[in-house]
Amino acid sequence: MVAVTALSACAIERGKQWGPPVVPAVPAVPEVSLVLLGDVGAKGRSGQATAVELERVLAEHKRRGRPAVVLWLGDNVGPVGPGDLGRCTAPAAAWRQKGPAALARVVRAHAAAGGAALAALGEQDWRCGQPELELQPEPGKGPHPWAMPGHNYAVAVYPDGHVRVTMSCATGLCAPGPKDMSPETSPLVELVVVDSAAWLVPPPVNTPAAARADQSVAEQEALLKALTAAPAPWPRLLVSHHPLESAGPHGVGGMYSDSGYYLHAAPVRRAVDAGLFAGALSAHDRMLLATGDIGPATKRSSRYWLKHPVFQVISGSASAPDSRGGARGLWYFQGTALKAELQTNRAGFAELYVREDSVSAVLRRRRAGRWGAGAVTIPLGRPPHPAETPSPVMDPCLYCDPVPPRQ
Repeated sequence: MVAVTALSACAIERGKQWGPPVVPAVPAVPEVSLVLLGDVGAKGRSGQATAVELERVLAEHKRRGRPAVVLWLGDNVGPVGPGDLGRCTAPAAAWRQKGPAALARVVRAHAAAGGAALAALGEQDWRCGQPELELQPEPGKGPHPWAMPGHNYAVAVYPDGHVRVTMSCATGLCAPGPKDMSPETSPLVELVVVDSAAWLVPPPVNTPAAARADQSVAEQEALLKALTAAPAPWPRLLVSHHPLESAGPHGVGGMYSDSGYYLHAAPVRRAVDAGLFAGALSAHDRMLLATGDIGPATKRSSRYWLKHPVFQVISGSASAPDSRGGARGLWYFQGTALKAELQTNRAGFAELYVREDSVSAVLRRRRAGRWGAGAVTIPLGRPPHPAETPSPVMDPCLYCDPVPPRQ
């Protein structure tokens, strides 16, 4: 009985919206799917199964006329030895591992058919070699199945699925991307990709890598400053490896607490609080999660009251989910700040269906060899929070809400 209890404790799932796999309907309005792949470089047995489901979903989107953009959310190149500190491979050689190779094959086929694929840097991408080796102007022109024009950049995503770099930063300066050749069509969304690992897990000081990390942090600040000075009528989403808030072991109060609002670089915090982003997409924790507003979590983790609602989607279990992670998968070691509407630490990936007035986060997870899904729909263009809002329980009793405040 002890063994059975221990195994069942490793599978964490929350939310009433779980059911059979979501069958994408024919979109009634312009709609693009952002397919989120996180931590594919981690050593695990789930990558190949995830690749099969990813291929099916992309084919279904194509058949139903819904464009898709694939986002690699960091830790794309990982250790091959035991644990996170195992022997690293060169970035090109990493794609010969079974899981990453299967996922890369599917995304390369997607790009060859005209689809877009973009990437962000993660912690292991810094640890396992020089991040410059992952820069690539577009898919098919290098060893990687993505485009990464810089470590910090912004791209516009259009209703037909094509993307355009709107801002790219280097040496602390930002330059606008190519001009919009189809001004009659507005983007559905703009993705702002930042290198969160350069700030949160910088390399040792007095090394060439540390100087490059300092430069990346300066690029972040320049990028966010430039975007804040140029408001856009379409929503913007923050894309990074580290979540703003997490309910997994990397969340505040968790086993490896390093992902909380107060831990991020000041330019990122200012941009989030100023309402620059409608939502955030990330990985790092090996789980799937969707929440409509991280406001209550920032109150718990950082004692900070955000002025604007910000949704968040975490997709970090493409290769090695925490349901197989030993202590990482126990409730006792999870973060105590974020209370998510939908959450699982099983293998899978998330999608974000983006429309003009709303988004739908679809979490696709594999349970007992079968695929299922859950979905959360979130409106866009939400008003700022009122000047006074109810405060959640600040004690580490996450699911005790609501309780009248003590004072």
